[in-house]
This record gives sequence, structure tokens and C-alpha cells, in this order.
Amino acid sequence: MRSLTIGVFDGVHLGHTYMVKKMVNYAIAHHQIPTAIVFEMPYEAIVDPKSFEGLITTPQERVELLKKIGVVDVIVQDLREIAEMNERAYVDLLVNKYEMKSIYIGYDFKFGKRAKGDIDLLREMGKIMGFTVDVTPKIIEGGVRISSSLIRREIRAGRVDVAMHFLGRPFSISGTVFRERGIGSKIGFPTANISREGTNLVVPKYGVYLVRSTIDGSIVYGVMGIGVRPTTDTDGNVTYEVHFLDGEYKLTGKKLKVELLEFMRPEMKFKDLNELKEAIRKDVERAHELIFQKSYEQI
Repeated sequence: MRSLTIGVFDGVHLGHTYMVKKMVNYAIAHHQIPTAIVFEMPYEAIVDPKSFEGLITTPQERVELLKKIGVVDVIVQDLREIAEMNERAYVDLLVNKYEMKSIYIGYDFKFGKRAKGDIDLLREMGKIMGFTVDVTPKIIEGGVRISSSLIRREIRAGRVDVAMHFLGRPFSISGTVFRERGIGSKIGFPTANISREGTNLVVPKYGVYLVRSTIDGSIVYGVMGIGVRPTTDTDGNVTYEVHFLDGEYKLTGKKLKVELLEFMRPEMKFKDLNELKEAIRKDVERAHELIFQKSYEQI
């Protein structure tokens, strides 16, 4: 028997965490398996991909975050596989295939073809089929409803400190470090260049960020440039490169997770490498000031 929660859970933000913890606690108390069905992409990304602002987290990251909260079984699905399913047939599937005995959903939960299924139908079928329904209301923080859409907008605007508040942790970028031209090393600021993992991911506002990583068990800080590098490049490709404040690390070919703590300045085009070098020097100086002023260790 399972206790289920269903959704995209992009970002696994504070609202998600509140609902999932309720589900986990109930499941444990009633000897049910705490289970999450996670859709890879939200409905709006499927019907209008050009307007979609990007995922905060990959499906695999969501799996890991949900398991940290206590979910035992995470089932990742493509929403398109069930989009044409009759709403009653979908509930039958949950009961008969997944042995659902309780379900935890948000106040706006819809399901079935053309989203005809709603909470009222779910409760009606629960009485007949023997499962309970728990509905989580809007989660309001500072007068604002916490949502994945809100967090995406904050990230795209460079307000990663605000996004961090609603996520309950820093927004992060992960990927494999690869070797590039070495321009950073030539001007005295070697960088680790990251190839992001996953597709349809949200791209933060172009600029320089104070960041944090864990390398070989130690927390290290750095400055990360996100953007198209207008001083040195013309191809328009978005790049992610971080210079660590306390030295250079041999990271080529390794996985690296970088947490974005503060937006420091927008991306700029400089007239030459010397001007770029001076700007990075000032970025590093400012990063040290921020680390001294704020208690990032508590985040």
C-alpha cells in the first residue's frame, strides 16, 4: 500500500517540502510506502515550449531532493503518456497499479484528459475506492504564493537570493567540467568551465555571481560568469565558468555543483583582455567583502 503525491515538483521548493513531509509522516504512521510520481516537464512546457522559462531542477535532481525529505519511491513519468487518459481511468490506475491508499495534492491539482478531474472528483472516488485525500492550501511567504513559476522568474532576473528564500536552499548549477581555451589562466584567473546537465533548464540573468561549491569535502567560494562572453566570443552560446578564490583545482572531466549565492554585476563587454582582467580583479575583491559581511555558512 502506498501514500502518493503527484506533480512536477520543479525546484522542490518550500511549498513542495511542506506537502511531501506531511505525506511521509502519514505514510510512516499508517505503514504505507511514501511515493512521489514526478512529471519530467510541466504541462505549459509541453504545449508552448518556446514560452517556457526553463526548469529549475532536472528530474534526477528532483528524485534526490525528494528522497532526502523521506520519499522512499520516486516514479518519474512523461506527462504526455497520461495526458489523454480519462480522469476516472487515471484514478483507477493509481489505485490498482500503485495500490494507493492516500494521496497528498495541492489546492489546484487537476488530472485526466483536458484536466477535467479535480479535487471534488478525487474525494468522491476516494470514498468509493477506499483512499484518503489531503489537500495542501496555498503556501504564502511574505504575502507571495510560493510557486515554481515565481522562482523561475526570480532566477531569470538575477535575484538568486530571493529564489534561495523560496527554495529553502541556494539555486544550483551542475555539470561536467571541460577544458577550454584557457583565456582565464592567461590573464591570471583560471576558471572551471561547466557543461550543464539536462535540457530545458532555466538560464539565470547574464552576469557575475558569488558562488559556493564543495570540492574534496571542503567548501570553497568563487565568482561565476554566466553569459555569452561578449569580450572574447561572438557565437552567442551561453557559458558557465567559475574562478575559485582560494586557488586552482584539477576538475576537468569531473562533476561539479555550484550554488549561486549573490548576483554581483551584469555581464559587460570590455575593450580588451586587460580591461576584463581588471574587472575580474574587482569581482574577486568584492566577493571577499561579501563573504566577510555575510554568514553564508548558515545557508
